[in-house]
Amino acid sequence: MRFEVEKTPTFSLAETLNCGQVFRFREEGGVTLMFAGEHMAEARESAEGYSFECDDAAFFKKYLDFDTNYDIIQSKVQDEGLVSAAVEFGKGIHILRQSPEETVFSFLISQNNHIPRIKGIIERMCSALGRDMGGYRAFPEIGAIADAGEDFFYSIGAGYRAPYLARTAQSLTDADLSEWRRLPTPELRARLTALHGVGRKVADCVLLFGFNRFDVFPVDTWIRKVFQPYYGDMPAEKLSETLVGKYGDLSGFVQQWLFYYKREEKNAAKV
Repeated sequence: MRFEVEKTPTFSLAETLNCGQVFRFREEGGVTLMFAGEHMAEARESAEGYSFECDDAAFFKKYLDFDTNYDIIQSKVQDEGLVSAAVEFGKGIHILRQSPEETVFSFLISQNNHIPRIKGIIERMCSALGRDMGGYRAFPEIGAIADAGEDFFYSIGAGYRAPYLARTAQSLTDADLSEWRRLPTPELRARLTALHGVGRKVADCVLLFGFNRFDVFPVDTWIRKVFQPYYGDMPAEKLSETLVGKYGDLSGFVQQWLFYYKREEKNAAKV
């Protein structure tokens, strides 16, 4: 299937994929390959817009969040200061509509890790455990992850995260994550932090990227650096609650713009 998307100021595929919310994509000869669950798309950029070749156009239109009006959200959070600068810098970011299952395991792997290594571990996991979709592998089902065992995850380079992956998969084997979607955010966070290896920051990332709860503000090193001049060394959980109190149901969007802005500012300084 093929669909086209015209270029707009509020969508950039590169910014959307490279802002730290997703790891299953790669560039090959000017083509961006994206993998989500059991689906795959090839994206090509032109001066006019983007062309997508995929197995399911409806899935990827939803996955890329083309139904949300980002113009309105960006206008609501303008502050003529830090947030406005971050929005201007990363205004092409969309929050992807990822599956909870994939985000739980991806962000367990992401802990104290860097992106090339995260992508490598996930790719090896998919290659070994995912269903063959004909030319690529699906993200593994929870049962396959649970059956793999800790030794497998050590063997693909997960390190100390191996028990997190194995035990969390066991915990989720009989869970219905579609039922979890009905829970209020605090209760859903409690379910997530009860999983082995899932702390507040990983739980908030899963809430934001897997359940699309925008009343969360994941706090990591970059976010702490952004707000240290304003809030000092406030504990991460308290800082998260303070920022949700400030930005409300748009917190998740603001977090992504600020995270991307601060991280890229640091990367640019290295060049």
